[in-house]
Amino acid sequence: MLPYLLVLSLVIFWIVLEKKSLNRTSFWLPLIILTLFAGARSYRVGTDTGNYTRNFNSQLNVEYFRFNEDIEFGYQVLEYALLSVTSSYFWLLTITSLIIVYCYLKSIKRYSVNYWFSVFLFITLGVYTFFFNGLRQGLAMAIFTLAVPYLLEKRLIPYLLVCAVASLFHVTALFIIPFYFIVNLRVRPVYKILATFLGSLLVSGVLVSYISSTNDRYENYAKASEEAGGFLTLGFYTVLMLLIMLVSYVYKIKDENFQKLITFYASGVVFIIPLAMLGTSPSGPQRLLAYFTWTLILILPVMLKKINNIYLYIASVLLFLTYFMLTTSRFSNLSPYILNPIFEVF
Repeated sequence: MLPYLLVLSLVIFWIVLEKKSLNRTSFWLPLIILTLFAGARSYRVGTDTGNYTRNFNSQLNVEYFRFNEDIEFGYQVLEYALLSVTSSYFWLLTITSLIIVYCYLKSIKRYSVNYWFSVFLFITLGVYTFFFNGLRQGLAMAIFTLAVPYLLEKRLIPYLLVCAVASLFHVTALFIIPFYFIVNLRVRPVYKILATFLGSLLVSGVLVSYISSTNDRYENYAKASEEAGGFLTLGFYTVLMLLIMLVSYVYKIKDENFQKLITFYASGVVFIIPLAMLGTSPSGPQRLLAYFTWTLILILPVMLKKINNIYLYIASVLLFLTYFMLTTSRFSNLSPYILNPIFEVF
C-alpha cells in the first residue's frame, strides 16, 4: 500500500507546488509519474494483468499471433504492433497507461474548478487503478472522456465517433451512446433519472442475457454472484449521488455543465441498480458503473467550492483517502505493489 500513497503524495505535492510557485497547472510531470508507476508494475499486480501480458511472458512469435473474434479489434492491433517490436510487457503496460492517464488529465485540466483535488479524486476513487485490472475497458473509458466536450456542447456526430473508437477496445463503450440523449433531453433532470431507473427495471434482464450471449468472454455477466452483487460499492456511489443532488438543490448550483454531468452520473448509477438487484457478478455489467462514476472527479470540486467550508474539504480528503486505502489493499490484487523484474536491479 505504501507505494500507492507515496505516488499520490508526490503527484499532489508537485501540482500544488507548481501552482503556488509558477501559477501554472501541472500536467506533464503528473502524467509521467502516473504512467511510469502503472507501466513499471509486475504482471502479478492486478487480477487480470497476467491475462493481458500472457503473449509477452510466453515470448510469442508475432508470426503465430492469431486475431480472436471475441476480443476487440483495436486492442488486438495494438498488442500485435507491440509484439512485432518487443517481447517485454513493460511496453504494453506503459503505452496503454500513457494513453489512459493522458486522456483523464486532459479532461481534468479542461473542466475542473480545482485541479489538485480532481487529480486526488482521480487516484483515490480508483479511476486511475481501474485499468490495472480491466485494461481494455480502461482504455475504452479513457477514450470516452474525450467525448465529454461533445456531450456538453450537444454535438452528436463527434460524440458517436469517439464512442465508436472507444468500442474498438471494449464494446461496452457503445452502451454509453443512449445517455447522450438522456442528458440533452429538454426535461427536468429528476424525471430523466426516474425514467432511466424504470427503463432499466424493464430491460436489465434482457440486456444482461444479450451481452452474455454475444461473446463467450462475457458469459459471467449473467451468472449470479456470491459477492452480494457489489452492493457495497454501488451503495457508496448511490449515497454520493443523493448528497450531490441535495447540495445542488440547496445551494442552487445552476451551472449548465455541472447539471449535465450530474444527470449523466445519476442516470448511470440508477441504471446499474436493477442490474445489481439481479445478483450479477461485480466483474460483469456492474463494471459499466465506472463509465459514469469517473465524473465525480469533476462534480465534487464544484460542489465543495460552492459550499466553501475548509472542514468539509478536510473531511472529504480523509474520507476518500480511507476509501482508497481500503479498496486498494483489499480488492483486485493491487496490493502489494510489485515491480517488474527488469527493474529489480534497482
